[in-house]
Amino acid sequence: MRRTNITFFVFFVSIATLVTLTVANAKWSVIREDDFIRDDGIQGMLHDVHFMDKEHGLVVGENGLVLETADGGKTWTKKEINMRPPGAEQAQRRPQGAPGFGGGGAATLYNIYFVDEKVGFLTGARGTILKTDDGGKTWARKMARSEAAANQNNPRRRGGGIRSSLMGIQMIDEKNGFIVGTENAILKTTDGGETWIGRSERVRVGETRNNLENILFVSPKTGWIIGSFGTLLHTKDSGETWEKRDPGFDNNLFGIHFHDEKTGWICGQEGLILYTDDGGETWKQQKTDSYDNLLDIHFVDNMVGWAVGDFSAVLHTTDGGKTWTATKAGGSGTLKGVHATDKDNCWTVDDWGVIAAYKTE
Repeated sequence: MRRTNITFFVFFVSIATLVTLTVANAKWSVIREDDFIRDDGIQGMLHDVHFMDKEHGLVVGENGLVLETADGGKTWTKKEINMRPPGAEQAQRRPQGAPGFGGGGAATLYNIYFVDEKVGFLTGARGTILKTDDGGKTWARKMARSEAAANQNNPRRRGGGIRSSLMGIQMIDEKNGFIVGTENAILKTTDGGETWIGRSERVRVGETRNNLENILFVSPKTGWIIGSFGTLLHTKDSGETWEKRDPGFDNNLFGIHFHDEKTGWICGQEGLILYTDDGGETWKQQKTDSYDNLLDIHFVDNMVGWAVGDFSAVLHTTDGGKTWTATKAGGSGTLKGVHATDKDNCWTVDDWGVIAAYKTE
């Protein structure tokens, strides 16, 4: 019996050693240097990253910056996108190739969301919504209209009302979806993302402005919205009504990810990570030993995930968040977005234009 125990002990030590070596051989490396080091004329903060597979990826950022890669991030190509609303060419003549619309230039892009291999969206400042139907080869501007403008059905006010920075987005089926943003903005589409109608709440000087940072549906009926000051909203009826929930903290909440209908995580201000294993009925704080604001979180399964934030902070877990290992990716900037295709391949971007990759060697 003692011999059997020794055998099992040696077995488990071997497994633990193998896991340790695997983690040790996985590291972050900069695959695109910051704006000052590159000095290639393509500058701007980066806000989000998405990879379709290990080779093909997309990052977005300041002033409409869109970069593409087809070799896992070894090289990046700037993609020019016409962000002018439909009909803007007739309403205002601009030099050929001029970005953006109105007098403000191209809007900053904050978020990348793909429904499938073909259909995807980019959201950003000043009510910007871009849609692709061909996997990102071409993008078309879609309008964010206020409920008042939509009810008037006035063609001259097709863009009226919604000028919030649009952040999180999710489609719950082929036709219906939601976008959230600053100033309590919530927009809905019922035509597959061609038109978006909703509302926002502008505030006066001295008033508190609540921003909605992200939205996630775990099923066509059940969804979550997170935001400033511990805002946590829950729907059980496909977004027809939203109920306030108490996460137990008043920290600003930035990122949310669910692996399934029961298991999910939220990250936020001052190193906060909350975890649920009962579909959000209760949220428990996971220990991170971090003081840095965590701005995005992503899991590839119910065990392996990353959270990123201020001062190039990266937290990594391989046990569902029971323990988080802290490291750095890139320089000293703020990491804004993180995305992984599997447990061996992850990418993050920061506000100095840096792109870093995690690879298991």
